[in-house]
Amino acid sequence: MPRFLLALALLLALPAPAFAAAGDPDTDFGRRGTVTLKATDADAVGFAVKVISGNRVLAGGSAAGQLVVLKLRASGSLDSTFGTRGQVVPALPGTSLDGVKGIETVRDGRVVASGTLRLADGSTRFVTLRLLPSGEIDPSYGAGQGYVLSGPNDAVLHAMTMNRDGVVYLGGESNGAPFIMRLLGDGTVDPAFANPALGLTGRVTGLLIRPDGTLTYTVATGAAAFTVVRLNAAGTLDPAWGGTGVVTHVLSSGTGPDVGAMAVRQGSATTTLVAGTDTTAAGTARGAVVRLNADGSLDTAFGSDGITRISRSGRDLHVTSMVRDRSGRILVAGTGRTPDSLLVRLRANGARDARFGNGGLTFPVLGAPPGGTPVFTRLDAIDVAGSKAVVVGSAAGPGRLVRSINGTTYTGRFALTVTRFD
Repeated sequence: MPRFLLALALLLALPAPAFAAAGDPDTDFGRRGTVTLKATDADAVGFAVKVISGNRVLAGGSAAGQLVVLKLRASGSLDSTFGTRGQVVPALPGTSLDGVKGIETVRDGRVVASGTLRLADGSTRFVTLRLLPSGEIDPSYGAGQGYVLSGPNDAVLHAMTMNRDGVVYLGGESNGAPFIMRLLGDGTVDPAFANPALGLTGRVTGLLIRPDGTLTYTVATGAAAFTVVRLNAAGTLDPAWGGTGVVTHVLSSGTGPDVGAMAVRQGSATTTLVAGTDTTAAGTARGAVVRLNADGSLDTAFGSDGITRISRSGRDLHVTSMVRDRSGRILVAGTGRTPDSLLVRLRANGARDARFGNGGLTFPVLGAPPGGTPVFTRLDAIDVAGSKAVVVGSAAGPGRLVRSINGTTYTGRFALTVTRFD
């Protein structure tokens, strides 16, 4: 493991209030419900989360232009048995702006994480690494290197998932079009799995692998339409899904760089849940969740004719991720009007859960980034610990220009945030 002077700072917990409502940050975790991790003289951002046994949390993103994987105890403190004081920054032949975009665990406790790596020649490739439970690089993966570079030389990763056998599915974009591929258990590329031609521009944004081997994925094309693709176990387009293997449900006439389907999850029985962003007639961005039947059609028993919309007057709301808890409730994360992030809980039928936040929604401002009070917050990945949402994202404090998100420029240094909600 390389020596890397990163100096991530953990803010310790404060006493919990006497009463906490559903949708409030869980003050038994981190500081007021949030762990803020900062890179010395650089940005840190979070894009992946996985809750594991004992309500411990794996989180991934980037820090100082390098991929980073963190392991937190149930209290939010860094787990010193993992990597270097709870963090792993692997030695890779390139840099990464967003870092880890997907993280999963093998049944024996090994950790698999994927992202985009920019190489010295300016090309970008998918990178997938596997760690031992201790955080050390797994020498049985990637021909002894512990990592694999894959995909075309302009590939950008947006989604990753893994089946029970450790086979990894990677999705993103190449040459302006959706691109997916599969890695076998030792990290080698599966030559039998071909990226299907869809005739679409855009990017793969979410992946769902089912026990029967079918793969469902979402494609964001920039239009306010949810495009969902299903492949059969052989990796070819499944004609039982909309007749062609591809269904598109137009939600509105709007367009935008962060508009479209962003996440896909297993619904009840044979249904599929898809979450993302569409627009109002006035052009305001809003969240949406749809539930699809086994053939890809809208399940009209969900929401209003199969669709639940998430909006607030005068606020642009962008959805980034979704999870379904053990009670069948649907949790949706994203970003709201600056500096707010966004967290929503729906009942299984698509109605907002009035017991959560303010009528099912909450707009928290999280974290303690460099420079002071956050000027921007964003939630990019979500999982659940029992009935509690665990989200990973980023917060920026006031300062110098660093990033542009959703077409808006923000000033300040970014910090990685991990938050658990009641």
